[in-house]
Amino acid sequence: MDQDHQKLTVMELKKIADHIEDTREEYRDLLLQVKKLISDIEDKTIPNDEQVQKKLSNTYEQMKEYALFVESIESFLRSSARNLKTKRES
Repeated sequence: MDQDHQKLTVMELKKIADHIEDTREEYRDLLLQVKKLISDIEDKTIPNDEQVQKKLSNTYEQMKEYALFVESIESFLRSSARNLKTKRES
């Protein structure tokens, strides 16, 4: 494969970062829904089932970690795009 075909363009990196950002926003909304559900269980708004609460809490923590991971990928891609753009303009 030609070396030019292997390089990501600034536009491609920005497109990927935008897609990740959209996904992260959807994921953040889901995190808030799970957090509300956990809160409702703790406040006894819905019947308390200790196992369900524990599973939801664990799921929430895993989702939060994943969201931070995705955010770091997005930041890396945006930074890479800026660096490529700066290098090409030089």
